[in-house]
Amino acid sequence: MTDTPRLASFRQLDEYLKKAGYPRDEQMIRNNIYIAPLEWFTVEPGFNLRTLNEAHVEQFANAYSQGLYVPPVVAELSLIDGQPRLVIREGHHRLEAARRAEQRGAGLPGLMVSEFKGNKADAVVLMISSSQALPLTILQRAEGYKRLAGQGWKSSQIAEKLGRSVQHVDQLLLLANAEEVIKDLVRDDRIAASTVIEVLNSTRGTANDPYTILIGMLENAAARGKGRATPADARGATRTFRPGKKVIRPIFDALASLEAELEAAAEAEGAISIPLKIEKEIALELLKQIQKFKSN
Repeated sequence: MTDTPRLASFRQLDEYLKKAGYPRDEQMIRNNIYIAPLEWFTVEPGFNLRTLNEAHVEQFANAYSQGLYVPPVVAELSLIDGQPRLVIREGHHRLEAARRAEQRGAGLPGLMVSEFKGNKADAVVLMISSSQALPLTILQRAEGYKRLAGQGWKSSQIAEKLGRSVQHVDQLLLLANAEEVIKDLVRDDRIAASTVIEVLNSTRGTANDPYTILIGMLENAAARGKGRATPADARGATRTFRPGKKVIRPIFDALASLEAELEAAAEAEGAISIPLKIEKEIALELLKQIQKFKSN
């Protein structure tokens, strides 16, 4: 196929191919939907929120091989190196399945496709809300919300478009913006996403590290012989260093004797050495508290 002019829709591409006299097997066939050559389809790296599910792909591949009905994919027209390419916006599993079926001798006439019209945000909404696709995991949905937020959408807009509450959107955005090590705990099914969200909410605006707490919960679960942490494992998982008054008072009593030296140090240029005289019992307690602090 020679280089084609700039085209803005499937209809224009269809009309161009007919006028240019391309063979029937290289044309678009229109009947509410289109049937396009399989080799025209491509995917945008990193676009699909879902990872390919092998069983789901094989289910579609068998359907294609047996000539059963499979819903059309949704694709966006793009010209790559002067050639028409249809970028999948919904139907990544079906495209992979059709390719496998064709490799096995299915003899497909092409792939049924409907045309996508919209921007990047619209494409994400379609991917999240599609009734033809595998259900999204909570983390996958959260990443989808994050993409929409990156397009400038407010939580209220996302919620309205997808029929969810603003609170639901905000919670999933909190998860999507968490550290990767935290999201890995969800991906590996070591802690439920809902439990992680609870911890993230409880530690907002505090000195507590959510990852440290989650690891503590996993340790508590392991002590019970479980490989997956639950909210019940949260007790004692917070490891914030908080020495009591009985510990702090004698330490500050010892430091109080250095008041004059500390005042001199505050006025001096650079660091100075200050001898510290404390009772043995206080020294032992201070060492004990330092060890506790370092273990947290």
